[in-house]
Amino acid sequence: MRIISIANLKGGSAKSTTTFNLAGVLREAGYQVLCIDIDPQKTLGEAYFGVYAGEKTFSDALISDNMIGELVQSSKFDGLLVIPADDGLKAIKSGQTQIEGGELRLRSCLTRVKTNIDQTNGINKMDWVLIDCPPSLDKLTMNALVASDYVLVPVDPGAGGRGALGDTIQYVSSAQKWYNPTLKLLGLLIGNTDPRTVYDQTVVEVVREIYGNLVFKSIIKASVRVRESAESQIPLVFCKRTEFSRYADMYRSLKDEIVERTA
Repeated sequence: MRIISIANLKGGSAKSTTTFNLAGVLREAGYQVLCIDIDPQKTLGEAYFGVYAGEKTFSDALISDNMIGELVQSSKFDGLLVIPADDGLKAIKSGQTQIEGGELRLRSCLTRVKTNIDQTNGINKMDWVLIDCPPSLDKLTMNALVASDYVLVPVDPGAGGRGALGDTIQYVSSAQKWYNPTLKLLGLLIGNTDPRTVYDQTVVEVVREIYGNLVFKSIIKASVRVRESAESQIPLVFCKRTEFSRYADMYRSLKDEIVERTA
């Protein structure tokens, strides 16, 4: 089981979209995938997968340090499971709910999964766990980083996105220093670009010059097809129409790089 957080301080950097489509290509490749939505905005679970929190919620499990296998819900796609976010995460995020050892709660939950203590709904059989983080560097994001083996950072190459990138990497370093020394920065994924423009070509070159091999070779181009896929709650690789295929291939390429880097 490999656990990846998808994190960036900046809102609108395509964290949920990346998680959604990465889950799709991993499932297409035959892997069992669990997506965890730890963002109180609930975009990944509700808007993208159409999955809603039940009577037992993710926030309750974090507060009580309970099993999370019972929170798992099926998506429309066999072998692709979801733990949806819920409103109770807002109180954890804001600090209104005080939890002793709060930054360690998700790691505690996932450790039970990794060690087969928690086997409910087959959660222990997942090959990949993808955690969609909020657009802020807070207790929820730190929970995800502490619980993860890797962190993937989607990058909006515009000026605001590049500015937030430095803060995000610094936050990852803090997680490594104080809580999770084995956490690895898996890579930076440049997205939402139009390679036909000189501006986008230039900023991509700047990001690669600064961060070198940390930047994935794969680039996610801006397209209405990506938005349409999310709106229809179907990852690009499962969209049947041919106009979606070249955008699905971008995520297939990303998947290949991730599998290679985590081998």
